[in-house]
Amino acid sequence: MADWIWYLALIPAGFAAGIINTIAGGGSFLTLPALMFVCGIDLKVANATNRVAILLSSASATATFAKHGHLDRKLAIGLAVPTLLGVPVGAIAAIRLSTSALEPIFGVLFLAMAIVILSNPKRFVSQGDRPEKLPRWGYLVFFAIGVYVGFIQAGMGILLLVSMQLVATGDLVQSNAIKNLIGFVVTLVAVIVFVSLGTVYWLPGLLMAAGNLAGGIAGAKLAIAKGNRLVLAVLLTVMTATGIKLLWPVIGGMIG
Repeated sequence: MADWIWYLALIPAGFAAGIINTIAGGGSFLTLPALMFVCGIDLKVANATNRVAILLSSASATATFAKHGHLDRKLAIGLAVPTLLGVPVGAIAAIRLSTSALEPIFGVLFLAMAIVILSNPKRFVSQGDRPEKLPRWGYLVFFAIGVYVGFIQAGMGILLLVSMQLVATGDLVQSNAIKNLIGFVVTLVAVIVFVSLGTVYWLPGLLMAAGNLAGGIAGAKLAIAKGNRLVLAVLLTVMTATGIKLLWPVIGGMIG
């Protein structure tokens, strides 16, 4: 069997990741290992190539949410600006630094956020009045998310969804629509940076993007149809799995 035939396996992997990324986030923990295993590329190249697929899934998801009237464009743009400013910082750092040093820290962060949500899940599904202006420290939070997105991307949706509660949308479906639009904008910037640095592997990236595109549409329709409870359930599952995944090298070292 020709080696390139294995690349077709990236399409279903991209489809599954597209659904996960659209509803919650963390699909990159599926696509990054797939790219590394199928294509034999290192983490840095896989990290850059993965952004091409995410770009299309976030675009298709955003278009689906907007079509069904769930996208608050004004709020999305207001949150996208500080996030966008942090992306180039993280993207440049991703080229020069190792992600292994920071992964355990982010692992603890994801597990801590899951515990916070479980302690008061109604806070994340109840309707509430959104304040007219985001607190000043809130802009720093979204800037920090931008740095993280540029650095590693995986788990971006989780961070955006949880941080969205700063603006008290009270609706995880609406928050998902905003998250996907922000994801598209910041991923576009990251892709431009990585392409300029020559770290994108185009053939597998585009094949996986085909799956992500379809997964983005399917995930958005699922979120709209099933509502906040589905989003919260998937979010908590992915957050816990993400936290364990990032902490696993440390856990394995302690066990060993």
